[in-house]
Amino acid sequence: MNFSISIYRDYFNLSDATFEHIVHDDTMIADVYRVTQSDGTQYILKICPKADHYKHELFFLTYFANTLPVPRILNVMEPTAEHHGALLMECLPGSPVTIYEVTNMLAYDMGSLLARIHSNRTSGYGDLIYPETLQSDPRDAFAIKFEKHFAECRQYLPHQLLDQYWSYYKEHLDLLSGVDGPCITHRDFRPGNIIVHNRQLQGIIDWSGGRAGFAQEDFSSMEHGEWSKDAVTKEAFLSGYASIRPVPDYAKIMPLLRIGRALAVVGYFLKNKQQGDYENNQWYIFNLRFLETYFPT
Repeated sequence: MNFSISIYRDYFNLSDATFEHIVHDDTMIADVYRVTQSDGTQYILKICPKADHYKHELFFLTYFANTLPVPRILNVMEPTAEHHGALLMECLPGSPVTIYEVTNMLAYDMGSLLARIHSNRTSGYGDLIYPETLQSDPRDAFAIKFEKHFAECRQYLPHQLLDQYWSYYKEHLDLLSGVDGPCITHRDFRPGNIIVHNRQLQGIIDWSGGRAGFAQEDFSSMEHGEWSKDAVTKEAFLSGYASIRPVPDYAKIMPLLRIGRALAVVGYFLKNKQQGDYENNQWYIFNLRFLETYFPT
């Protein structure tokens, strides 16, 4: 498969533009470029190595085009056997916000935005680009993901540790029978995917992980090391959410969701470890340490 940026330069008629590769510490999957035309006009080019990630971005950005602050799609390049799929999008003003820049007002707006996402109900749980595979029971959908990521970690993590997580998973899976869903979930809702300009929320990006799930899933990133220790902005976030719809009860199932999230991240890096220096990636390190220390020895 050809990875040359010139393919996308030619396809999108950007011969006079400059391409700036955007790299973040926790970037794992896509290649993202800020494209600047000779007249100063800027776009975002997102190249998706996995065809499903391209399809998810296209699906959710199209679905929310007129209802939520998401980047407008300008053109697309379908994935083929010769090249990755790519989306050329508008460049929203501003930049991804950091946890240290989240004010009470911004946290409130982020909470209300998440509630607006969850207000979109679906017919089942799972992958909306394959509607025939949707599950009626949230436990079944969660089990498919959990067991997939557990298998990715099996040959790398200590057996005793994995046995503890497998037992916990089996003992607590039925807690998911009463979750708030099915609805659209972002599944990576955190400050790094929120674009802010002059302290005002401009948009939400990175929909490659979007699915039909349950609302509690999107609270796991907040509780899983993002800003759970900041009681003030967390309260503002929850107030913003409650202004649109009731905050779901997530305390009892959060440990299971955090374990599943950690296994997913560690499993991804271990499965793709030949692609880079994964051992020094901060997100890999954080989740590995979480798995190693969650249960007392």
